[in-house]
Amino acid sequence: MDRVMNEQEMAASAAACELCGRTHLPLTRHHLIPQSRHNKARTKRQFDKQAMKTEIACLCRACHSQVHAVLSNQELAQNYHTIEDLRGQPEIARFAAWFANKPPGLKVTVRSHKGK
Repeated sequence: MDRVMNEQEMAASAAACELCGRTHLPLTRHHLIPQSRHNKARTKRQFDKQAMKTEIACLCRACHSQVHAVLSNQELAQNYHTIEDLRGQPEIARFAAWFANKPPGLKVTVRSHKGK
């Protein structure tokens, strides 16, 4: 799947959220290497500039919010910079499995778990 999509293409797409697998809902762009970490020395050593700009996952709003509620940008850059790594994170995996069968219009409140 081509990871470079603009906002209109993702909103109109029948593509599935890369975490929960739900289709026919607007998708958001999640930078697998957070933009706030791009100018950090450690990130520059670990990833090339092209990867930092193009490694993007298409996530529904609920899954995207859950990712940022559970993990800090530093954790994302160091340990969860692929979609497979995100799927393997226990709290995110549990949320995605629960959310996968919910109807498209469902609004979900995501609570922050950082630091717990």
